[in-house]
Amino acid sequence: MVCAARAELMWSGLALKNWFWRGLFVLHFTSLVFAKEKKEFKAKLGERALLPCCYELPSPESLNNYRVYWQTIQREVIQAYSAGKPVPSSDQDNSKYVNRTEMDLQNLTLLISPVELSDNNTYECIVQELKNGVYQYKCAERVVLVVVADFSKPVISADVPKDACGSTEVTVSCSSHGSFAEPRVSGILNNMSVDWQTNLSDSKDSLYNVTAKLHLNLTEEIFLTCTIEYDVYKVSSSYTLKKLKECPSPTPSPQGVIIASSLVLICIFLVAIALLFKYFWCHGCEQLRCSHYPVPQDPAVGTEMKEGVRGVSDLSEVISEAASF
Repeated sequence: MVCAARAELMWSGLALKNWFWRGLFVLHFTSLVFAKEKKEFKAKLGERALLPCCYELPSPESLNNYRVYWQTIQREVIQAYSAGKPVPSSDQDNSKYVNRTEMDLQNLTLLISPVELSDNNTYECIVQELKNGVYQYKCAERVVLVVVADFSKPVISADVPKDACGSTEVTVSCSSHGSFAEPRVSGILNNMSVDWQTNLSDSKDSLYNVTAKLHLNLTEEIFLTCTIEYDVYKVSSSYTLKKLKECPSPTPSPQGVIIASSLVLICIFLVAIALLFKYFWCHGCEQLRCSHYPVPQDPAVGTEMKEGVRGVSDLSEVISEAASF
């Protein structure tokens, strides 16, 4: 009984070890498969993409002994050859690849040109070899095509009013387009970070168009940058705004000078008329008073009359000077 128990325990240990190694093999095989699935190739929008296959033929003529398929993981057949001849596809969904794909007949590389956004996909190359009248599995490999669309170099422009001078409000705009990744706009203004007012829009190809604006008070020379960041990429442009010239001092118009001079002359003339009126009024009152009350002959009176005559002559000189002005 004891020996039987020991034997049973030994067999169970061997079975456990066997399953352990099988598990390691499966894990290793799975890791290899997933490692192949993660093989990526990048191509820019509008350019061409080359996707390698897992096998290379000895010569183009040897294609007669092989069957080769290029397809997507959705089973859309892109290129297929059997016994050296192309196999027409019955799929209706692969019309987007017509006249844009080509397969090298020796290294079996798939060419896609021009690359479109819809080409962002996983592709599979399957090779079968003809042996004894039967096609046998040779290899298969998956590759991932990542389509990259770059933003264009930002275009910066400033809306400076014509004939502007001194301190002026200026609107600066920064625009870019061409990527399907959502952008973030940042900038530097005279070595200090600045926030742009960003506006996003989509084009017919689902690409982003971005326009950013900045309102500035142009009082000095300004150096600024506009940077478009998307994914792990970024593009940037620089721009310089020159300081505006000083505004000239306002000069009075000749018409204003004439009007001001005329007003001054009119005021002087009115003042002179008022003084004359006051003088003659007072002189008439004095004569009327003297006719009712005879004034004794006194040397002092003669002196006062002379001073009055002198005052009249002085007033006449003032009026003549005002008229000449």
